[in-house]
Amino acid sequence: MNKKANTIVFMIVATLVNLLLLAVFFIIGFLILNFVISKNPETTLAPLLIGVIFLGSIALSFLCYSKMVAFFVNKFDLEDKMDPLFGKNRKPKKQKDEE
Repeated sequence: MNKKANTIVFMIVATLVNLLLLAVFFIIGFLILNFVISKNPETTLAPLLIGVIFLGSIALSFLCYSKMVAFFVNKFDLEDKMDPLFGKNRKPKKQKDEE
């Protein structure tokens, strides 16, 4: 496989892992919320807490995702096996000679 194909496969797998982390964190948060609400069923904060859990799961999954990507790139030395995503190692554009 070439560098572009390696990059595409890596990003697809990393995105799927990120979505899996998001789902796991949301389910864990929802189970904790369910436990808390079962102890105090008269609370009216449940909708607000569901929103906080959802936003927290997004933040936690992104944090874990970025740490995992950095770890795997460094551990397996993937920088030279993939194309740069954000233009760090791009070749400079050719300039026309004006006379």
